[in-house]
Amino acid sequence: MSATTTEAKQTFLCKERLPRRYHPPSKVLSRLPTSFLPYGELLRLHKPLGYILVCYPFLVAGAFSASIAPEVLEADFWPRITLLCLWSIFLRSGGCIWDDIADQHVDAKVARTRLRPLPRGAVSNSQATIFAAGTFLCGFAFVAELPGVCMVDALIMLFFAVLYPYGKRHSNYPQLILGTIGWAIPMTMHGLNLRPLDHPIPMAAMFAFIALVTIMNDIIYARQDIEEDIKAGVGSMAVRFQHCLDALTFALVFASSAALVIAGKLGNMGAPFFTISVGGHFGFFLFLAIANQRDPKSGVEWAAKRCCTSATFLLIVGMVVDLVWRS
Repeated sequence: MSATTTEAKQTFLCKERLPRRYHPPSKVLSRLPTSFLPYGELLRLHKPLGYILVCYPFLVAGAFSASIAPEVLEADFWPRITLLCLWSIFLRSGGCIWDDIADQHVDAKVARTRLRPLPRGAVSNSQATIFAAGTFLCGFAFVAELPGVCMVDALIMLFFAVLYPYGKRHSNYPQLILGTIGWAIPMTMHGLNLRPLDHPIPMAAMFAFIALVTIMNDIIYARQDIEEDIKAGVGSMAVRFQHCLDALTFALVFASSAALVIAGKLGNMGAPFFTISVGGHFGFFLFLAIANQRDPKSGVEWAAKRCCTSATFLLIVGMVVDLVWRS
């Protein structure tokens, strides 16, 4: 039997198992016109945590850049940070669409994902591909308003976004690819006309911090699907370290906190940063790790959303207070 025939048979079997009437997974999606619904799902409009996770590296990078800059940053600081955040939103959205295209036959075998638009046949491959390309292009339109070197940074981030779904097929470490969202640090510094290599070690430490937090969040989220991922042949660090996930999660909490301390120490940060930013990060993510240890399959997204939002808020507040305190 040919590969095409096999895939067609799998798609047919998947559709046979679908409910006769489809109910959108959230109120946000249920308010969309029927024709727009699958595209809203492809964009993950019902998963706001993802938007928080892709925007916060640029917000944190902006605050960090302002703190270590030898001079007061230009007046267009906020417009440039806004452009970077808009880029990150479109990068994440296009990446989600591309991930669904690449993984549709695997998604059809997993209970949590089998009702996504492509496995259930709500959109075609060509429609999804055109939508992904248009989404990425919209993101690059924002990058075009930034210094030219940011386009190179954006292309690097796009490469890893496109690579991610294949990391799940050929290794147990796709989260390491996700960790490249840490490239938001040098990209933001370039966008603010700073030279990352003038501050190599603080920049690298902050890159490591962003990467470790992203890896930790994705491992916590992937923990829900370990059994089905194993059956479907999907790799992840949650699968690879399934027998010591709690230890790994706590290790990432301490490692990310240590990276943040190193970035602050080498960036000449003061007491407000270490008290508010580092303390807030460590406290909220320690809470998330403990909650995940107690019940890894219930309320994961709610707890992660609360902790990430709160920790990010305190991280930025700590940097701003520290900047004012030292000025």
